[in-house]
Amino acid sequence: MNYFGELTDVVQLLRRNADEYPDRPAIRVSGQGMLTWSEVDVRARMVGGLLGRTIVPGDRVVLSFDTDVDFLSALFGCWYAGAVAVPVPPGRAGERAAHHAGASMVLTTEDVGIAVANKLAVTPDRANHHLALIQYTSGSTGAPKGVQVTHRNYMQNLRMLDEFYRSIAPHVTDLHMVCWLPHFHDMGFALLMYTVLRAGTATLISPMSFLKDPSVWLRTIGEVGGNLSAAPNFAFDLCIRRVPAEILNLTSMGVILNAAEPVRPDTVERFAEHFEPAGFRAEMMAPCYGLAEATVFASGVRYDGRPRMVRFHRGALQTGFAVEEAGTGRPLVSCGRPADGLVARIVNPSTRVECGPGELGEIWLHGPNLAEGYWRDDTSPAVFAAQMSGFDDTPYLRTGDRGFHWRGELFVTGRLADLIEADGWLLQPEDIEHTVERSTQLLHGRRCAIVPYGPKSDRLALLAEVRVPLPLDGQQRAELESAIREAVTIEHDITIAEIRLVPTGTIPVTTSGKVQRVKARDLVAAIDTEEPVR
Repeated sequence: MNYFGELTDVVQLLRRNADEYPDRPAIRVSGQGMLTWSEVDVRARMVGGLLGRTIVPGDRVVLSFDTDVDFLSALFGCWYAGAVAVPVPPGRAGERAAHHAGASMVLTTEDVGIAVANKLAVTPDRANHHLALIQYTSGSTGAPKGVQVTHRNYMQNLRMLDEFYRSIAPHVTDLHMVCWLPHFHDMGFALLMYTVLRAGTATLISPMSFLKDPSVWLRTIGEVGGNLSAAPNFAFDLCIRRVPAEILNLTSMGVILNAAEPVRPDTVERFAEHFEPAGFRAEMMAPCYGLAEATVFASGVRYDGRPRMVRFHRGALQTGFAVEEAGTGRPLVSCGRPADGLVARIVNPSTRVECGPGELGEIWLHGPNLAEGYWRDDTSPAVFAAQMSGFDDTPYLRTGDRGFHWRGELFVTGRLADLIEADGWLLQPEDIEHTVERSTQLLHGRRCAIVPYGPKSDRLALLAEVRVPLPLDGQQRAELESAIREAVTIEHDITIAEIRLVPTGTIPVTTSGKVQRVKARDLVAAIDTEEPVR
């Protein structure tokens, strides 16, 4: 089925749903009830009427919502009024984003109620401003940036998401999305928008509900017949540890995205094995790659069964090359093929020359889903209009992510900015952290962070959150450090110089749970000098 027809912007998607599927459930949140597509549209037009009193097309309007059934009405109300939507988390991070965006107004749940009471509606046929939203990045490697996404960008990316979903679950006709990711996270936002495209039903769960009880996510999928969901890799690990398969029914699932952080091969395998008794099949798992600068989705298209896992020579990877080594090599998970219309190249970030087969480099993208640039940021041309040496003047997005192509598929190894050079190896901290977390029961499921250390930043320090009260006694600490160092040496052939144990919740993270590397490094320095960390 062609869900696009003659539609050119996301505003028209909601109008179509309200006209063709008025009584179909659109969005529901536990404890808040449900809205149909007709009800979402009516409330959105009233929000648009309220905004039209005070703003002009192109003004930025902040959406400050927790998990809320009225978020969708507020979002489309912005677009009905010609505003640029700025979804943010409630609290200080959202306030900083609102200030940076130069917002004319902040919309909350209460404002939607006021708009509905006033009943001053607008009836636009299409969006009357080209810019749809400013999507703030997580800020894992620096300060969050506001990505300018146009209506055209989003329509193109929805087309790519549709190709991706259909490549894995072509049998699904009636979409039912279940998600606990927040709306201000690019992946959570994208799944909600894809539900709009497919005129499906979105069932939303608050992130805190998931973290307190991970079973609520998988139980809800079974209860409502969910066939689309998504989560970062850590969420799958959490479910394996804390959710028994016997209480679940996952037979309805079509595609469950694993994205937003490095996808771990053992997680993919263990999740499929653990939840097989509940009806989960390995081919339902969909490792993929995306970023806010590409609207969200970039790669993950897969037409042949379960996710591809390939073993590569460990030493070669740590020198910048992917050499297949069956049996004993390090396993990596493919992020599938780029969507149709999107070009993905692997480029040497220093010389800007395209890398050879199997050579690791920076992922550069070119396609219609790439955003216009960063809001109020002078680095936009260098990031969004980069040119390759020896090629034509085609502009590419420099993603800042490191990876390689293998047999037509994309493998992503981590962030370039996080790359550490130690003992002659090029290392991604996430890989070492994964090894540390599995090295001892005291760290299993805890957060840790590897950072450069020493005057020349050529050594490694580890921050690790532990399950037990600190400080540890001398023998317990010695055994813990020995287990960590042994595991890291065996797996990566490197040495950790310093280990700092901290209480749970100490390591700084972004709103999406990624380690904030710069702040983590500052924390190590502060611990060493016994100075408070700001």
